[in-house]
Amino acid sequence: MPAISPRVASNLALASYDIIGPVAKGVKLDLKAETRQHFNFDLSKHVYKGTSGGFFWRQETGFALIGQGISREHAKDQVIAIRGTHTLADALTDVTCHSTNSYTGKSVHTGFQSCFASMRPGLYSYLNQIENRRKQGIIHCVGHSLGGALASLTADWIKAEFDKTVYLYTFGAPRVGKKDFATSSSTRVDKIFRCVHGADPVPKVPVWPFYHAPLNGNEYLLSRAQGMDHNAHSMAAGPGYIHTANRNGWENLYQQAAASLSQRVVLNYQNRIQTTYSTHWADKIAAALMTVLIDGGAAAIIASLQAAGTAIGTVYDIMARTLVDIVKVADKLKEQVKGLLGHMLVFAGKGAHITIEFTEKFIRWVFTVTIGRLNKAARQALKQN
Repeated sequence: MPAISPRVASNLALASYDIIGPVAKGVKLDLKAETRQHFNFDLSKHVYKGTSGGFFWRQETGFALIGQGISREHAKDQVIAIRGTHTLADALTDVTCHSTNSYTGKSVHTGFQSCFASMRPGLYSYLNQIENRRKQGIIHCVGHSLGGALASLTADWIKAEFDKTVYLYTFGAPRVGKKDFATSSSTRVDKIFRCVHGADPVPKVPVWPFYHAPLNGNEYLLSRAQGMDHNAHSMAAGPGYIHTANRNGWENLYQQAAASLSQRVVLNYQNRIQTTYSTHWADKIAAALMTVLIDGGAAAIIASLQAAGTAIGTVYDIMARTLVDIVKVADKLKEQVKGLLGHMLVFAGKGAHITIEFTEKFIRWVFTVTIGRLNKAARQALKQN
């Protein structure tokens, strides 16, 4: 059962942005010849709405676009292309945001779940039609940025609700849920094609305890540029996912093992000046934090924070207290904690000359400035997209 090509997937992810406003009669999507060869879209019927925004302002607009397979390869297939929205950018990087249960009972980001919940009735009405229930083809779920997060929830729900063959394709998508969701979705969704740019900050948020699916799997690295660049998140500008994914087969793209928090990383304080403001170091620091917590006997605390729907800010308050306790009872880990905090300060742009203090107040401040700088880069990338 063939996947759609990277070229078609990226074209559909970009085309989904054409349904932000009212779709005038006779308007056609800007699709490449290869995409038109495989799928047909009826904009008068198959644009599904959802809502996004804050508590006091929620706008209903087109979010999901459904196409029908017409080629020999995809004759029985359907594609659901979902766009993102910059109105979710603040919610994504809000450290007071909680997780909530998805429709499959796993812990996911509250903002994503709320937006998906507004789309679900329309999608259910379509997919529950007799002719669609009888179709045996693949349902391809596609999305860029926050649309990739919504596509992830859509793919997971469709597989659980309708037991269809589902393939998921995301470009520059953020983390959607906690470890239970990532684990479940990794095994439930039939195939996952997760594409990133090396300097794109959005796939690095929300920070732990959120994870990517496939858990401990591979990702397609479409641009190997380093650093942290908001332009690296765009579909069309900068390197542009529409350009870097312009291939006719997934085997023609570079694939690598995604960064894993289970990787053991110990940071030497003397080497802190080597830290750069980059996605690479964001991953390395996160792994180092997990390493020192586990070395300090805090595995149970890590597990409890994964299970609870606690806000990210509260999670890191608890971890700050835990690091203080670790230093008190395990003096041999003091240098390991010092190395972690020193690298975080350089990453956050605070320099290498601040004296490290092993107090809850100081460690909480280091967490705040480090996460704050990463979230700022992600918000800038999301809002300029």
